[in-house]
Amino acid sequence: MNNTSNEPLRWQDCLLAEEKAKKKFTSIKEKYVIDGDVDYPEPEYLIRIGDVPTLPKGNLVAVSAKWKNGKTFFCDILSAIFLGSDTFTNCESLVKKGKVRFIDTEQARNDSARILKTIRAIIPEERHGDIEVSCLRDADIDSYDADNDDVSRYEFVSQSIEIERPDLVIVDGIADLIYNYNDVTESQDMVHKLATLANKHNCCIVVVMHQNKGSHDKMMKGHIGTMLYQKCSDVFQVEKHGDIFLVSHPVSRHRQSQGLVFKLDENAIPKDGAADRHRQMQLERQQSEQQVREILADVIPQDGTPIRRSDIVERLTEKHPFQRTRCYELIKQALATGLLEEVDRSRVRLKPAADVSSVRPL
Repeated sequence: MNNTSNEPLRWQDCLLAEEKAKKKFTSIKEKYVIDGDVDYPEPEYLIRIGDVPTLPKGNLVAVSAKWKNGKTFFCDILSAIFLGSDTFTNCESLVKKGKVRFIDTEQARNDSARILKTIRAIIPEERHGDIEVSCLRDADIDSYDADNDDVSRYEFVSQSIEIERPDLVIVDGIADLIYNYNDVTESQDMVHKLATLANKHNCCIVVVMHQNKGSHDKMMKGHIGTMLYQKCSDVFQVEKHGDIFLVSHPVSRHRQSQGLVFKLDENAIPKDGAADRHRQMQLERQQSEQQVREILADVIPQDGTPIRRSDIVERLTEKHPFQRTRCYELIKQALATGLLEEVDRSRVRLKPAADVSSVRPL
């Protein structure tokens, strides 16, 4: 008898619980549902590279490179552009006034001090107070091990943003905020926390991460590198070619810039390297063309007699350890530079001496 009388009460309790859960979720959902009738504003960008705005506030941005290939120098440049440097004529700040917090987790204090000196060397003197560099090499990773008068590395980053409200934050590098960059849980948690900080306080957080060791592998290391590719709005890559540093912008949720080129002066201060890169590319092209001429000179009649492409390939493979595809590439390059000319669909010949003026000069 008692069980029968209690059944309606349990049914009513379930209904009430469902209604309560529905109201609670409806309230929560309002924070996340996209309204199709609202024009949501584009993010505020901090700088422009070429004609492309980048470093969007509220987002994570990653900078990656091989070991000692210019990652920190490029972060110096990003900071300097934001603070009004005119070193790179095709770049400019899109914010008149703002602060940069550069947090170095890897290097000793003297190296962190060099970061500050480098940035100050290429920004207006009146902006020197808008850049602050910190060295966290000796700070604890785990907050539970921190002293009462200290904080963990992540907490330092978090409090710097929450209390001082900078516009641009550089974390060089993110792997030092956790114990194991291959740990799934640690990596996901750290990237999520930094992305949340950037969004909550409307700043751009630039994180630095090494690439894998393979010479042709440009992926960022570990699981945290994979997470950064997924979560970052932009990824910049830096490569060193001799004394020239090439910055590319392969990943962007918005627009990819053409990147930039820099080199270091005698005081290791970054400067625009576009002109130097142009000269370097000219020299490399000339050296390549000269190499092609020397290789083909042994297999092509020097009197201008036509020769089939297939015969050139056969002769090249006899004399050199080339694949056939490489041989055809050499022929194509020689035609493009004017060393060779087509006779018909299958044959080519050395360009006559009378036409030597039309051959691209060395």
